[in-house]
Amino acid sequence: MDFKSKKMWAIVAGVVLVSAIGYMVYARMAAKPQQQAGVTSVTSYSLVEADTVVSHEFSGTIVAKEKVPVRARVTGYITEKYVSGGQRVEVGQALYKIDGRSYQASLLAAQASAAQASSAAQNANVDLKRYEALAAENAIARQTLDAQRSRYEQNEAAYHAQQAAVQIAQDNLADTVVTAPFSGTLNMDTVDLGTFVTAGSTALVTIQSTDPVYVEFSVSENEYLAMMKKSKESGMDGLGDLSLRLSDGTMYEHKGKVVEVSKNLDGGVGKIVLKASFANPNQLLLPGMFATVVSSSEVVQKAKMVPTKSIVAVLDKNFVFVVADDGKVRQIAVQKGATQGLWTLVSGDLKSGDHILVDGVAKVKAGVQVKESLLTKEQVEKSK
Repeated sequence: MDFKSKKMWAIVAGVVLVSAIGYMVYARMAAKPQQQAGVTSVTSYSLVEADTVVSHEFSGTIVAKEKVPVRARVTGYITEKYVSGGQRVEVGQALYKIDGRSYQASLLAAQASAAQASSAAQNANVDLKRYEALAAENAIARQTLDAQRSRYEQNEAAYHAQQAAVQIAQDNLADTVVTAPFSGTLNMDTVDLGTFVTAGSTALVTIQSTDPVYVEFSVSENEYLAMMKKSKESGMDGLGDLSLRLSDGTMYEHKGKVVEVSKNLDGGVGKIVLKASFANPNQLLLPGMFATVVSSSEVVQKAKMVPTKSIVAVLDKNFVFVVADDGKVRQIAVQKGATQGLWTLVSGDLKSGDHILVDGVAKVKAGVQVKESLLTKEQVEKSK
């Protein structure tokens, strides 16, 4: 065998050796694909069912009990403005003055017409009395008496019509001063001096009541049904006395009560809207502010409290992930209840001892193998 043949055989042998080594490495890696990949590290919490004191909390918005645009009852130009936007006013307080010269003239004309009608009615009444005396002596025909009585009644009716015209003119003149229909606070949408306003059309300013105020919030269908059940059992309002936590974390000094409940379920979000009334003597609560409505505390038997961050919302459903004995993740549907700090009361196919995923829920899905680290309640609260 010459040198070239030996060299060629050496190259072929090297290629075969490299291929064999590569195949062995590939086979060894393929034998354990799941041991190095697909395992996610997560933290979990062992669920404990226990009797728990909870308070139901609902996000709410403060709204005015009454809110109306104030409109002029007569037409004309604004000649006086007694208030400014944002001002607190009392019922009957003057807000605007509309030019009343034409209404004053109309009143004088109506009063003059009423005086003429009154004089005509009085004269007709005098003639009627005289005719009645003559008729009693058969000095005039009965027809003449009846005609005079008819004239008197017509003049009397004309007088009453003129009196009504006077009343209308007086009311129009009085309405040139626009007053507050109730006590409250004015919005900033006031019109300026010189504005021409049309009766029943132009809004001069919006006024809203401030004591009491309403807090509007919503509850889920399950919460509403539980509330009605509690109300039936106790014979009292299902939510009882309500407290209000303001956006800075402080508790409002006055208690509230539910005064309105919507008659329909909002199909879009599956919620029922309620309104609670709160006294507001110091004007601390302003329409548009956000606050948390807190219901009276109650003891829930065998409550299932899970970390709030463990709950995953998908469309209008809520789920938690549970680590099974084989280390794989299961997804379980739950219904959210009251929130207590970092914990939320849930109901669903859960039991004591279930390992609820706490951290890592965004990295897993049902059926995935995970490596869990079990946390205590204290560790869960510290990991917030």
